Amino acid sequence: MSSVEFQSFMPYMGLTLGELTVQQERLVLYMARGMSIAAAGRAAGYSSYQTALDAAKRPAVVKALNFFREQMREEVHFTRTTAHQMYLDAYNAAATSTEMKNTVDSLVKLHGLTAPDNATQININLNTAQLERLSDEELLKVAGKDQQYLEPEAG
Repeated sequence: MSSVEFQSFMPYMGLTLGELTVQQERLVLYMARGMSIAAAGRAAGYSSYQTALDAAKRPAVVKALNFFREQMREEVHFTRTTAHQMYLDAYNAAATSTEMKNTVDSLVKLHGLTAPDNATQININLNTAQLERLSDEELLKVAGKDQQYLEPEAG
């Protein structure tokens, strides 16, 4: 959710424009998604757990968090856009290049950017009841093999 979109909800939260910083807005959104205060604080860019905890205790942050939790209870909206934003948030919070690569792989899958599998597929529909009644010679013919296929070769 963008900062502008977040701010459009502020009158419904009982807050006025400017009561929350962009960092506090991010903290609220991460916590509303279910992150702990420590994890949400790191993702929002707080330098320590204590500063994130102090921000989380502010009355304006508590009001905003309660609003979003109530919204989640009423109706859950999880779309491709939501998943995309969560992947980007994970990418930005990644500590290693492996985590970043895994996030990119997930985004590629989410948006269907992988090349389609061009392997030839063959579907064979056989009546198993008929196959059970066939002799070994007839089964070999169905499989495209001859009688010599079952004979061991001298090595």
